[in-house]
Amino acid sequence: MPLASKTINELLTDIERGRIALPDMQREFIWDNTQVRDLVESLYKNHPIGMILLWQTNPEDNVAISAIDDTTKEISTYSELVIDGQQRLTSLLLVKKGTIFKGGKERSIKLLFNPFEEKFELEIPPLRNKPEWFDVTRVIQEGEYSVVDREKLKKLGWDDEKIYEALKKLSEVRNIFVGARNSIPVFTIPSNVGYEEVADIFVKINSKGTRIRITELLLALLALKIPGEFRKDFKDYIEKLEDSGWYIDSGVVIRALVAISIKQGRLAYFRNIARNISDKDLQSNWEITKKSLNECFKILEENLGIRSSDILPSQYVLIPLAFYISQKNNPFSEEETKKFILWFLLASFWGRYSGSPETRLDEDIKAINEEKNLDKLFYLLKDQVGRLMIDEERFVGYSRNSKLLLYVTARNQGAEDWWQGHKITTTDYEEHHIFPRSLLKKADYEYRLIEDVANIAFLTKKANRRISNMEPEQYLEKIDPAKLEKQFIPLDKNLWKIENFEDFLLHRRRIIVEKVNEYLKSLGIEKYI
Repeated sequence: MPLASKTINELLTDIERGRIALPDMQREFIWDNTQVRDLVESLYKNHPIGMILLWQTNPEDNVAISAIDDTTKEISTYSELVIDGQQRLTSLLLVKKGTIFKGGKERSIKLLFNPFEEKFELEIPPLRNKPEWFDVTRVIQEGEYSVVDREKLKKLGWDDEKIYEALKKLSEVRNIFVGARNSIPVFTIPSNVGYEEVADIFVKINSKGTRIRITELLLALLALKIPGEFRKDFKDYIEKLEDSGWYIDSGVVIRALVAISIKQGRLAYFRNIARNISDKDLQSNWEITKKSLNECFKILEENLGIRSSDILPSQYVLIPLAFYISQKNNPFSEEETKKFILWFLLASFWGRYSGSPETRLDEDIKAINEEKNLDKLFYLLKDQVGRLMIDEERFVGYSRNSKLLLYVTARNQGAEDWWQGHKITTTDYEEHHIFPRSLLKKADYEYRLIEDVANIAFLTKKANRRISNMEPEQYLEKIDPAKLEKQFIPLDKNLWKIENFEDFLLHRRRIIVEKVNEYLKSLGIEKYI
């Protein structure tokens, strides 16, 4: 079985003996010492630090390699290459040795540990001569009994109990590196397994309950398939999206790349990328993927005022849309843009990719590829959920699905901030409870009613703070009724009283659903019902 648990000691020993090396395409060791310290602290606290991915290979394979530490005596007999985990393994080796060399550059660390506070710190002058701070590298190399000078500490007033406590905690630290205290999951790709078999292995492992993100493996293998800058470019693209407010899961981007590369939606079909697509074509598909996703975000911003990923119930809906964009040679017509928006909203509301995302993604990608439009996707969605129009029953309670439709419909109505007067967008609003939580809790209303989407409006942070916990009948009457109507607030003032909160929800929900369906009709939903 390629998935195993290995101790830190076993992994570091294999590195020092030349059994584990790096493929030459791996990036340099870039973690700073603060990150190294945090990693060791995580291990001490028994926090997970992620999986290590190794590739079992042979020197005869002629893979360009390099050592994790240039002082490693011999790596010509290596048996495994690090595909994912270089920064973590190099960090741990650095702490164990104190100094390593890479590419002729020296890298050192002096990590200190206080056994009484159970705290790690990098050495700074104020801590250098403090008796309660111990050099971790010395503890690992020499042992806790060698670094604890009992006689010296007793002269400083330490009793036997305090010394014993220090020895016990220092032993815990040492056993991270030279004992069996900490193990981490290691997935090893066997030497006889080609790209085409890797996804199958992961499907089998996942079916047995071991949860490993297959997209992590695909990213590592893509870096091998397109050596050089791919991993860096992938990371840079994800970070660029985040800087723009789009926190897109790397797995969604990988899935979009797979779809665009092989016109299918299952990650298990990744084998076809490695087997049939040249490095040049794969690099070209990566550029198309970025361009298509960017265009998708642009359409959502320009037409729906969605400027961030926060409001999306599921990011999977972006994958078929990006694929559809990648198949278009001409700009969208007005009708195509409406269809794009309509499917995005319906797939998000009805949860197209909840439950069986792989199967449904594959269905949708194939449908787009065959029909060259989105029409069939509406019928697939209708077959799944039974209807497309929205009803009041589905708008009860709180869900991200309902919130998305509420937001885009309100914005389509020209919804404005009640005080500032500018149009709402996803980057400058807060969810405002029309009936404040504190007042409803005091009146003993249930949580499910307090958080119902029909109690949510969209305001700027400043306006939300200004209202605070005022009663609706006090502050709503100060607002222009036209602005209230754009966010579907019933104008019957009796409904603004705390004792009539449930009636308020019923009336506002009815208005919301009516306006939502009007908006969906303007986008062309009647063609598919």
